[in-house]
Amino acid sequence: MRPEPAESDDGIAVEGLLGTLSQDQIRRALEPREPSFLRCVERRLGAIEWLGGEVRLAFRVARDGSVRWVYLARSTLGDAATEACILEVARRVRFETPRGGEAEVGWSFAVDPPDDVRPPLRWEPERLGEALQRAAEAVGACAPGQRFAVTAYVGPGGRVLSAGVATRGPEASAASGCVVEAIGAIQMPDPGSYPAKVSFEVP
Repeated sequence: MRPEPAESDDGIAVEGLLGTLSQDQIRRALEPREPSFLRCVERRLGAIEWLGGEVRLAFRVARDGSVRWVYLARSTLGDAATEACILEVARRVRFETPRGGEAEVGWSFAVDPPDDVRPPLRWEPERLGEALQRAAEAVGACAPGQRFAVTAYVGPGGRVLSAGVATRGPEASAASGCVVEAIGAIQMPDPGSYPAKVSFEVP
């Protein structure tokens, strides 16, 4: 796991809407959670052996240091179960008291797939063809007006093996389950004998 806390313009503090937390305060809260984030991934390697990707968590920290909300601002893991586990761990994080009121902070990390596993084929969104339009329509039915960043693994025959989503705000997170289910029902192009991984935005 490669952690990368969000940087401010001056590199000293992350500015929130009402308050601030220093980089050191953010690290003290989140670095101890790294093993738990990694375990979320490891638990799913039996089902998705090539699982890996980048994650960015966006937090709203309450005045007492508890997490008011957290959502996935970015994720290329491609597995909703792993993402749900990571969010559950993130909700239990306790920060120090922000200076000046509630604060919004970010935390990024990357997880590499196992070295002994062949990585999936990498597809650009254009490779999906008409399936991309079908995905946009299906996701639009789940959350009209909302935009989602989807990462999916596509197996032989064009079946979606797993998918995960990131959102642009906490309000859209409630529709993530519907989005994942909708993506999973779409017939994708056939990658051949080995799975492919693709990231795209919808609708």
